[in-house]
Amino acid sequence: MLAAEFVRLGVPKDYGEDYEGLRLVFEIRLHNPAQYVAYVLGIDGSVFTGSRQSPRMYYLGQARSLMLVQIPPKEYVTTRIYLDLRHDNLEFIEKLRAGENPRFTVNLSTQFIACVPQQFIPPQNCQYIPIGPCAQTLSLSLAPQSQLYLIKCYIPLKDLRGNSLIEVDRDTWLDVLSKLGFKHIRVIEVPAITGVANEHAKAAIEYLDRAWALMSANYEEALNAARKALEELKSYAKDLGFIDEKEEIDFAKIYGASPGSELVRGMDNILRGLWVLTSVGSHAGRSRFIKRADVEFIITTIYMLMKSMQENMRSQ
Repeated sequence: MLAAEFVRLGVPKDYGEDYEGLRLVFEIRLHNPAQYVAYVLGIDGSVFTGSRQSPRMYYLGQARSLMLVQIPPKEYVTTRIYLDLRHDNLEFIEKLRAGENPRFTVNLSTQFIACVPQQFIPPQNCQYIPIGPCAQTLSLSLAPQSQLYLIKCYIPLKDLRGNSLIEVDRDTWLDVLSKLGFKHIRVIEVPAITGVANEHAKAAIEYLDRAWALMSANYEEALNAARKALEELKSYAKDLGFIDEKEEIDFAKIYGASPGSELVRGMDNILRGLWVLTSVGSHAGRSRFIKRADVEFIITTIYMLMKSMQENMRSQ
């Protein structure tokens, strides 16, 4: 039975490999404690991640080896398994680790062929499928009674101290993120609006969700949906009695401040600015001036404005 030891975490460019996607490389060392040569045909690994704050481990994906490995008896051989990720996988790891060292567990499945004695009793975590008598090139110094087997074993990947929970130090992880280009992305956590019973408030959130979905295909339609969200937000304020005599949202009443205060003027300016920005979607030919970042800013600002209003309405 083979044993596996974690060496380090890296990316393809650490090994002179050219790969454009998000790919983690787990460098591992395989040990063959037996008297026979193991010809490893494939290595798969189910990879999970966690943190000190989260005892639960979350599945990330399946790592795979891209090379064949021959391990002599009683020897160690270093190889690699590769895990392809999406941006949201990295965002999840970042959120989960909360600035600390990320943790991983990797459950390996190895397939290899070897010549073993016919009377050999296989371990419980391995499957031995007989193929036939060993050829002279594979039998080496074993007796003629040796049998060629296809062997599949399930083994945990352990660190140098024998722990199956692998903790990668923070500096190494940040270096990996940098090499993957993740330093150019910042994850902003926007608290969800919950407990909404008003139909206009629900409609506003639905329009914002629609705007976010449309953003990848049509900026103008995304902005139109965002404008409808603003209209529903105004109706929401009206239902709760937060509209002034001019039929405008009464920020003074919402925030319990004087009408001429900087807070009220600032919130009113934000709302007016959003009205202007969302009107871009109704003007043909203007979309070429709009960038994705602009639409993201508008949608997120409307959402946070609504959340701020909701929290302050409850306290009035």
